[in-house]
Amino acid sequence: MTKIVFCTIALLLSKMLVVGAVQAETVEHPNVLLILTDDQGWGDLASHGNSKISTPTLDALANQSARLDRFYVSPVCAPTRAALLTGRYPERTGVAGVTGRREVMRDEETTLAEMFQAAGYATGCFGKWHNGAQMPLHPNGQGFDEFFGFCGGHFNLYDDALLERNGTPVQTEGYITDVLTDAAIEFVNVHHDHPFFCCVPFNAPHGPFQVPQELFDQYNDGTIDEKTAAVYAMVQNIDTNVSRLLKCLADHSLNEETIVVFLTDNGPNGKRFNGGMRGAKGSVHEGGCRVPCFIRWPGKIEPQTISQIAAHVDLLPTLAQWCDIPMTTEKPLDGRSLAKLIRDGSDAELDDRSILTYRPNQLQLQKFGKAAVRTNTHRLTIEKSKAALFDMTTDPGQTTDVASSHPELTKQLRSQIQEYVQEITPSITAVRPVPIEPMRSVFVPAVDAKLEGGVGFADEISWAHSWVDRWASTQDRIRWPILVKDAGRYEIVIHYVCDSDSAAVVLTTGNQEVTTNLPRFAMESVVRPDLDSKATPRRMLTFQQHSIGVVDLAAGSSTLALHRADQDGVMIELNGLTITRQPAE
Repeated sequence: MTKIVFCTIALLLSKMLVVGAVQAETVEHPNVLLILTDDQGWGDLASHGNSKISTPTLDALANQSARLDRFYVSPVCAPTRAALLTGRYPERTGVAGVTGRREVMRDEETTLAEMFQAAGYATGCFGKWHNGAQMPLHPNGQGFDEFFGFCGGHFNLYDDALLERNGTPVQTEGYITDVLTDAAIEFVNVHHDHPFFCCVPFNAPHGPFQVPQELFDQYNDGTIDEKTAAVYAMVQNIDTNVSRLLKCLADHSLNEETIVVFLTDNGPNGKRFNGGMRGAKGSVHEGGCRVPCFIRWPGKIEPQTISQIAAHVDLLPTLAQWCDIPMTTEKPLDGRSLAKLIRDGSDAELDDRSILTYRPNQLQLQKFGKAAVRTNTHRLTIEKSKAALFDMTTDPGQTTDVASSHPELTKQLRSQIQEYVQEITPSITAVRPVPIEPMRSVFVPAVDAKLEGGVGFADEISWAHSWVDRWASTQDRIRWPILVKDAGRYEIVIHYVCDSDSAAVVLTTGNQEVTTNLPRFAMESVVRPDLDSKATPRRMLTFQQHSIGVVDLAAGSSTLALHRADQDGVMIELNGLTITRQPAE
């Protein structure tokens, strides 16, 4: 009998050791599913007190997670993405805005994806990138084995979108959020038996406000405006797709082996319920920067609400610690690991921290824009050179400026942001050339160009999917700074519309000059669909492609420039150039 008992105990101990070893391995290298939404505010969740919206999956996820109740990101999307990827304030990475190459993150930054990739993880990104489109700035050059989505700041058509997979165009069928989720699920299905980092940066509920009609009709009942109805419908669709992602994890028995992080990239893209916070997207106040952040890891993270401040820059060091990934970045981090804070519910070492928020002047980056400094108790904001201080413990709506009552604190916090801005101004004002690498064709969009003369941007819009118009004079100049990795012969293809048979275009680079006559290609623009009938109509245009010719590009920095050689005066509309390395002769 004793022998039987002893053997039974030995067997149980053996099983416990095996289970313990498996758990230790799981803790050492858990999977990560990171979900980021675009322009979804803190108030766009039912669990945050919004009675108009239905988000059952996200509400349940919040209840299963550590909820970082005072979690901050940048006022707009590209800076948030750069900060999240690098653990550094975005301006240090070169990111100062959302267009005109101000959104481009320098390739020498070490990203979270590169760290996971180096540690043997499968890495995939499915959605909106917005930190650079050309290699090595493309997701495939920044640590993601697999990329499916788009690299710009927004997309025109959410149904049957023309996306890309690792640089190759893919015509999709269906609503874009559903399609992106399909791709992420496919990635998990393929890599479920191997550690993976799956990043899903949905582009909804960013405009244009397009969503399946039946969902829109559920919200468009007259009690809220059409734009808000569309946003809520888009968020409900996100909620459904998050449910699909979580079900995929459960189907592979990966719940306890996967850290799930959900957050949004800035405040709401419009005036709607946001918990009484001041400001919205673009603002350095709470409403522009405070967003939901839920972190679920069953069996490892206790569901709770945490009130200490935290930020996007903290996710990299936190995930690296949890996943036992070496910190391979050589650049100093601004982020702090939240592992102890989330384990214990508080961390005394984070009590006195400050979180900096800077929104550069978009017209003159060398000039001070607007900023905020956040502590666990106070907010200092600087707008139009005026500093204001708010006690968030008694005035969460930021209605009363108490700077005059706390001059020393105001001075101290103001000096922090001033020193930071002085430090990073050279970074954000540096030239951002378009990298030309031989491995892929490079599309150089018109919105990245510097314009001279009467030429301008269509509808005065200079961001993703706009184009150059009013190009009618021989005095007009369109220039791009480029950085060529490998010298060689490159074909230059122009994307254009022009209702003329005699439009002659000249491309210059270095001491070379190539002239071509553009074949007539007349095309009427169409208005982009949008469920918000009060939205300013946004035009779309289809462009023809024509080879200008082949030029020799030397390695290093140079400029590509276009001008007209004809006197026709008929306007050319320009979408950009495609540059392709030619085989050696």
